Amino acid sequence: MDVLPTLALHLAIATVVGLCANRVAAALVQSVQIISGFPRWRWVLSMATQGVVFPAMMTMAWQEGHAKGLGLEAWAVRSAAQLGQWERVYVLALFASQSRDMFPMPAAADFMMRLHHWVVMVACVSAFFTPAGFGLFIAGTFVLELGSMTFNLRTLYPDSAAAVPVYHVCMLASNVAALYGGYYMVTQIDAIPAPIKGAFALADLGVCLGRQRHALKDAGLIGSGHAKAH
Repeated sequence: MDVLPTLALHLAIATVVGLCANRVAAALVQSVQIISGFPRWRWVLSMATQGVVFPAMMTMAWQEGHAKGLGLEAWAVRSAAQLGQWERVYVLALFASQSRDMFPMPAAADFMMRLHHWVVMVACVSAFFTPAGFGLFIAGTFVLELGSMTFNLRTLYPDSAAAVPVYHVCMLASNVAALYGGYYMVTQIDAIPAPIKGAFALADLGVCLGRQRHALKDAGLIGSGHAKAH
């Protein structure tokens, strides 16, 4: 089969799986609480995906690459077609973690949340067609998701003192790591055309700055503090 129809089918299947996960999470998390436009179960499901599903897929991908004799640098610069099954499954799962919220996106969701979903989905699709750097895209999004997991923890438990340092340390570390990944892509991976590098670098910079700005607001260093759930 052609690449585009096959990818479209896989993205559709991933979305259906994500929607099924929504139903399961909604049944398990019995709460009417709405947080930033989304039901509480959605935040719990995101944490489960980030803390269990993504690390499991990354472990399988790394083992698959190691079995092929790929070191970290060789793994990072290869394209989707040059890497294994689990790398592609991870990106499909990442796509589904966003697309499962889109049918429909809650009306109360703010602009930045909507923009974040679209940026991640477009980046996932684009990564499949980028001639190099698929592994780096996976590594970068994975560290960002780990940071987002601590944001979700902070959002779910806004009165938890323990969640505060965990969120701020992990968010800063994930943003720095992702920015370094963007720098590495721009300066070291020559096979990626300049316009594609620019688009990915701009998205990387925008996401990291937006996340860190929110963390600084949460710490009370700029603007208003952490918004309480309602």
